[in-house]
Amino acid sequence: MQCFDPAIRGHLAAMARAVTESIAFVFLDERGSTLGLHHILSSKASSVDVPLRTIVAVAMAHDSRAIVMAHNHPSGDAEPSPEDLRTTRRVAAALDSLGIRLVDHLVLAGDSVVSFRARGLL
Repeated sequence: MQCFDPAIRGHLAAMARAVTESIAFVFLDERGSTLGLHHILSSKASSVDVPLRTIVAVAMAHDSRAIVMAHNHPSGDAEPSPEDLRTTRRVAAALDSLGIRLVDHLVLAGDSVVSFRARGLL
């Protein structure tokens, strides 16, 4: 999370400790500078819906060229689930068709962070 501005880092750190699952999308320009953040809270403790239409609309409104996706695991285990992998691939494919790169998907849990990019999953 070193690449984000302090406000984004603080937001993601708070997400990592939340008791319900949520997801955030950080919208970036072509240089990797932050354009905006969209956070979706879930009413469920262990899953969150990813509304592709909303994410695409917000990305287009920001004229974003790249996105970092992050979500938390309130269980405290940052290991990505099979559903996390399916969702990431679905989001990446949708964004790619519009010329927007999914740079990474971070799974946050307490002090742990798993990067899909670092694991070769993206």
